[in-house]
Amino acid sequence: LTRNVPVACAAIRASIRNTGEHSGPSLQDQLGKPGTLKLSPAPSKSTSSYLHLSENLLSPRQETLTEWIKTLDLHPLVIDYFEYSLEACRLCELLILSVHQTQANNQWIERAIKLTKKLNDATSSTDHQCWMICEELSAFSEHRNPFDLVSKEKFHGVRQAFAILLQKLKAKHNKTMRRVKLKRIAISMGLMGCTVGLHKKRTKPVRGNPKMTRQEVLGAQLDEAAKGLFILIAHIDNMSRAAEDLYDEVEHMKKHANMCVQSRKRGILKEVVKGFDHRNTYFLEQLEELENHTCLCLHDINASRRSIMQEIMVPQQGR
Repeated sequence: LTRNVPVACAAIRASIRNTGEHSGPSLQDQLGKPGTLKLSPAPSKSTSSYLHLSENLLSPRQETLTEWIKTLDLHPLVIDYFEYSLEACRLCELLILSVHQTQANNQWIERAIKLTKKLNDATSSTDHQCWMICEELSAFSEHRNPFDLVSKEKFHGVRQAFAILLQKLKAKHNKTMRRVKLKRIAISMGLMGCTVGLHKKRTKPVRGNPKMTRQEVLGAQLDEAAKGLFILIAHIDNMSRAAEDLYDEVEHMKKHANMCVQSRKRGILKEVVKGFDHRNTYFLEQLEELENHTCLCLHDINASRRSIMQEIMVPQQGR
């Protein structure tokens, strides 16, 4: 699987732009919690166009895969992998939305920084100028933390489910390959007809891939699914830590912004906004880094899904 971050992110962002050309439902509709998260951040930024990315970014698309599953003889664990990868894509969707919503909300902080610099440059400050800064900080502090969408508990639940599936995939793969090995030994010894429980139809080569038996094809599918899931779990661990750090940072910013609004003291106001200014570049870099990692995760999900489908479709071609 690729580690070319710029290429992977460029492809995903192109898909996001294409998705953004169509209107989407509100975030409240997606979460089923009307009014719990305001969707009117800084006026120049809209997030509704980024909703339901999972419907457009998966390859092969889930509806296509569902139709194939009806006609293909797939092992239940392989089907589970495709379902779990869809869940991971939905988690990435929420992460991208959280990043973009946070970038949008941060425009209030940036306007407060600009206003404060003008305040510092002025020979005298007015109550109206301070009020304008407090209004920007108030707008930021009143909005729900976008990273509430991807809580630590949500990541933990997803990771735990993925780890259990990974164990099942490994166990089934090992069992399948042991059976293949025993069959090879039996064939080499000329004992296939006497081997208990090993039927001829199981050793029949697969059309389209005559060098592999059905058990070997299944083993290859399980192996690809396990590899994909292993990489996916690593992505989830990294994204979880980054999202948790950003959640804490936003909460810290909201707390200090609210403190300024409550006190309305110029000294506190200038000091807090100075701190925002000092950390703003690093904060935006953290957001971009998480978005890049999320795009890479989406790219690897698709690479894994396509690889498994290749293992599935090659044997089917000769049937």
